[in-house]
Amino acid sequence: MILVDFIAWLLFISLICFVIYRYIIIFNSSKGRLLDIEKREYNSRYHRKFTIIIYSHNNSSRVKSLLESFSKQNYEENNYSINVILDNCDEENTKLLEIIGGARLWRINTDIKPLGKYKSFAWLLERLRVFENTNAFLFIDGECKIKNDLLEKSNVCLNENAVIVGETVKRKNFLFNRIYNFRNKLINRITRHGRFYSSLGNMIDGDILLIKQEVLEKIEFESIDNGFEEYEYPVKLTYFKVPVVYSNEITVFKSQAETLKSFAIKDYKSRFRALRTFLNNFNLLFSKGKFSVKEYILSMIYPSGTVFLLYSFVLMAISQIYAGTYFSKFISMNILVGLIGAKIISDFYSIIILRGSPKEYYYAILLFLLSPVIYLRSVLTGFITHSSNKKGKEGFNPGVISFEKNIAYSTITNGKKEFPCELEVIKSDENAKVIFHFKDKKMNSSKQPRVSYAVEEIIGKLKKHGFSLKVCSNCGYFYFTESSAAHTDGEKGYCLYKNFKENSKEKEFMPVWGSCKNIIPSQARTYILQQLGIDKDSFKNK
Repeated sequence: MILVDFIAWLLFISLICFVIYRYIIIFNSSKGRLLDIEKREYNSRYHRKFTIIIYSHNNSSRVKSLLESFSKQNYEENNYSINVILDNCDEENTKLLEIIGGARLWRINTDIKPLGKYKSFAWLLERLRVFENTNAFLFIDGECKIKNDLLEKSNVCLNENAVIVGETVKRKNFLFNRIYNFRNKLINRITRHGRFYSSLGNMIDGDILLIKQEVLEKIEFESIDNGFEEYEYPVKLTYFKVPVVYSNEITVFKSQAETLKSFAIKDYKSRFRALRTFLNNFNLLFSKGKFSVKEYILSMIYPSGTVFLLYSFVLMAISQIYAGTYFSKFISMNILVGLIGAKIISDFYSIIILRGSPKEYYYAILLFLLSPVIYLRSVLTGFITHSSNKKGKEGFNPGVISFEKNIAYSTITNGKKEFPCELEVIKSDENAKVIFHFKDKKMNSSKQPRVSYAVEEIIGKLKKHGFSLKVCSNCGYFYFTESSAAHTDGEKGYCLYKNFKENSKEKEFMPVWGSCKNIIPSQARTYILQQLGIDKDSFKNK
């Protein structure tokens, strides 16, 4: 009985807090609309340079149309560049985009097919961000269609904000498309807009996303092995007080038709990702971190309208069945009905603030009636997905990426003295990363497709500081070929020490992060190869 009483009070207090939160958010959204009008600018101070990143997975015809739309923008061509990510695309799609031109193509080939939109964005940023001369990055789904003033409007919006998520409109005139557009409008222009003006965190799960270069320099957008970047990255943004604003000025269009099934799948995916993010960051709730970060993590499990009603009915059942509890004595059925009424009034209040048309009130009623059906269908979708995963079948979730770590003990030298150090080599199914440890300092490589690239990155960084890393990859006796890389996943090459010193014909493999007493400067490699009379082709065939 005590346990039931505790659960009932906890649930009741949570629902009251949620209703109060709803009114605060809606009020701040209303106040924010006036502030938006005051600070709105129609002309930008200057034309920014944009790096456009388009995500594509076997939809080359739509990407082709999108590229043509970018070529028609009311914006100087010198002020933007286009990159297309081909996420495990088949040959037919790849060849079509190669013929079109006008964009740099980046191919991703992984065991997980496809890798996913935001993981692909993170993958490309690790390779592109450092070298790109740009002011802002624009990420867009290849399925989208745009108007000719997209870049112009994006440029203006970036005057006031550093991270902007745009709005998606489904163009086809189907009932579920209209309901989908209305729900998006309600979430973006009321809930997320209100959270922005309440200085709270927001997700970046949209079809179009704008981020200023200085934000990406300060807060890296990384690929997360066991999580979802569009939910996890805002944790960092919230911590550094970088607000995420949703803007209906930045609008993209899709011609897809929504159905009850597609609605349910999207609903399930968003709830699954939110729950995974909550579990990944659960420990932060008990840290000394900022309130805004904790609130953002808790927002992952805030109840939807259907779940709110479900919880309310559970409390009603408790008040009737467990009449002896303190909850039943103090909280009557009328109070619980009043709680539901307060939630419904908040929903009606949000539609008024949205200034919806008469048709949108109609869609609001349909959404209210369909929400329980969509929720039940999404629960069924989740049950089927997880049942399939248990049997070893592929679900919508890319799955957990297995990874392994190796610790290698090595040495660095400044030409006069040598110092011990460690290399932590982290490998996954997708990429590799090396962390250099020296005393209480550490240096990270970016995530690379091969271990050898990650080691070379660390070698290059140390060289800039006047140090040489004594590992095989940086040794004159070490010879790394495409043949050895193919056979060892980019981890091993040939050690030529015995070939050079003992005239041996053996092929001795050594890891790129290996170390021994025979390591000599890498500048000697050309001389050693000449003395051995070998080149790449001859050595491969020996």
